[in-house]
Amino acid sequence: MFTVSDRFQNLPVHLFAEVDRMKREALAQGKDVIDLGVGDPDIPTPQPIIDACVKALQNPANHRYPYQAGSMKYREAIIRFFKKRYGVSLDPVKNIIPLIGSKEGIAHFPLVFVNPGDIVLAPDPGYPAYITGTALAGGEYYPLPLLKKNNYLMDIDSIPANVINRAKLFFFNYPNNPTTGSADLNYFSRIAAFCSKHHIIGAHDAAYQELFFATPPPSFLQATNAIETSIEFHSLSKTFSMTGWRVGFAAGEASLVAGLSRIKTNIDTGLFLAIQEAAAFALDHLEELTQPAIAVYKKRRDIVVNGLNKAGFKADMPDATIYVWAKVPKDLPSMDFAKKLLDATGVVITPGAGLGKSSEGYFRISLTTSEERLREAIRRMHDFSRTF
Repeated sequence: MFTVSDRFQNLPVHLFAEVDRMKREALAQGKDVIDLGVGDPDIPTPQPIIDACVKALQNPANHRYPYQAGSMKYREAIIRFFKKRYGVSLDPVKNIIPLIGSKEGIAHFPLVFVNPGDIVLAPDPGYPAYITGTALAGGEYYPLPLLKKNNYLMDIDSIPANVINRAKLFFFNYPNNPTTGSADLNYFSRIAAFCSKHHIIGAHDAAYQELFFATPPPSFLQATNAIETSIEFHSLSKTFSMTGWRVGFAAGEASLVAGLSRIKTNIDTGLFLAIQEAAAFALDHLEELTQPAIAVYKKRRDIVVNGLNKAGFKADMPDATIYVWAKVPKDLPSMDFAKKLLDATGVVITPGAGLGKSSEGYFRISLTTSEERLREAIRRMHDFSRTF
């Protein structure tokens, strides 16, 4: 038996590994399991994107190493996307880098800019990769609670001066996973001003940016001075039902993009070129390719939120994302509730405690299951709620 490194020991056990273990146990017992845990779209990747990839596969030039420069077609599509969607002008070489999914970019980013002892500010609850990247870089994670009373916005005014003085990087995520909270441009401008004043790198995780049901969310790079201090991570995974394709990109200040590119050059050889060309097609046809899926998620959202509230649960109505965030009944610990619910009904949910201390007492439901199964899950949860 070999001893792992101290930094590896500091990594948390990934929540979804435990949820998956519980699910496999239930399946082994013969339960009819309805998995509302992980947000992995059940809607297939749109056929036109697949067709674009097949066409790109026929080009032998796309079979070679992509390296970090990647496909100029993809970079230029990203530039068009930013200009059309946000009115933000970027340079396709200096301000953009393709990613093998946004997760790897987020996890690698602290390795470039965070020294041991530096503090990384991040939301609590939040995406586990923020903590993973911080731990591997030897940094210290400082959680900023996402509370319902604050509309799930971080209270940056509450950060102590001694923490600010040591802070190097600030992760944040809106529309938010898991709380589904949203931020407007005024709030983003406050964060940008904070980062600029204290020389902190802003890193916005925009994975759910295009899955909205009403008002389009802003890009952080629209905020005054944000492009001078920050980077924004985008993913095509949920937007276009491309989770398995592992495709995303980062856009931002040139030295931040260059740093991320350099660490990636030492770790990977870039994103497969055929996938980059398919991703370029997807971004150029954003609205027509995303609207059908958004309509499905909106209908599922209404079924789940209305059903949970009728069953006695307290669920928020999200403006964006593919999740519903709800209160655990009777002040039960969220992990206990998740286990009891799975044992009694076969329904898998994500307990808030696994996502952060501030989310204890809540649970998350993913909308990536058919309408029929969602209705059945809500029926079972309604029956289960009567046992309290």
